[in-house]
Parts: sequence; structure tokens; C-alpha cells
Amino acid sequence: MRKLRFVVLGSVISLFLVLTPLAQADTQSARSEPNGDISVRAQSVASTDKDKDGNWDTLTHGDDLHIFFSVFNLADFAQTVHVSVVLDGPGTFEDLTLVDEDVAMGPHCTGGLCTDSRQGTFSLMVKRNQWPAGPYSLTVTGSGSETATVVTTFTVAHHK
Repeated sequence: MRKLRFVVLGSVISLFLVLTPLAQADTQSARSEPNGDISVRAQSVASTDKDKDGNWDTLTHGDDLHIFFSVFNLADFAQTVHVSVVLDGPGTFEDLTLVDEDVAMGPHCTGGLCTDSRQGTFSLMVKRNQWPAGPYSLTVTGSGSETATVVTTFTVAHHK
């Protein structure tokens, strides 16, 4: 029986490693203070590595950028939460406001805890003439009874 458990455990770990995506992500999360009423999460991930440098936080022409965000109302009451998702880049890059809206969250509560959310994804392709080289940041903010903000970063570098 013990040997069977190790075989099953080994198989599960092997399967997990095989199914793990090659892309790496900058993922950040935070809860508001002092009560933790608002939870935010942001992720920016390259799904390609066109410059073949093994650094998934550096994108170049033709790389695909995927963005995920979520804002949760974790308060024990319904509230309107302002959700903002902004992509900020260097120099001549025109900053992109991806989300800027008020969202009614609640009263979907279980055991006194509300768990309504606003989530979304965006996919963008880096193009040399539209994405200047330099550092970029993705900022996700949820503000209602409290405010929480997270920032993920990546770099665009156009190699020779």
C-alpha cells in the first residue's frame, strides 16, 4: 500500500511538471488595510520568447503579452468598487486604460463573507513601431470601503 502511494504521488508530480506552462509570469496580489475588504491580483505574462533569451519578463517584437486581473469584494456587505487597470509604458507609448469602471459587488455572501468580483484578461502582441523599448507596468486598483493596488512589470527590448 505504501509503495502504491509513492507511485501515485510520483505520477501526479510528473504530470504536474509536464503540464506546467513554459511561460513565466509576474504575479502580484494584495488586500486592502485595515480590514481586507478588497483583494486585487494582477498578472502579466509572455507566452512566447521571440528573443530566445530565456527571460520571460523581457518581450520583443512579435512576443505575445497576456494580462489577467481580478478585484474581489471580501467585505461582509455589498458595495460599489471602482476598478482600474492601466498599462503604463515609457516615452512615446500611449498609456492604455484597459478598465475604468464602477462595479456593484455583493450581496452574494456565504457565511457572512461576500465574494463578488470583476475579473478579466487581455492579450496583446508587441510590435516594434507601437511599443517603445523600456520598462512597462500594469497597475490594478480596487477602491470601495478600502483601497488595494498592485503593480506588475515587464520590459520591452528590441534586439538587433
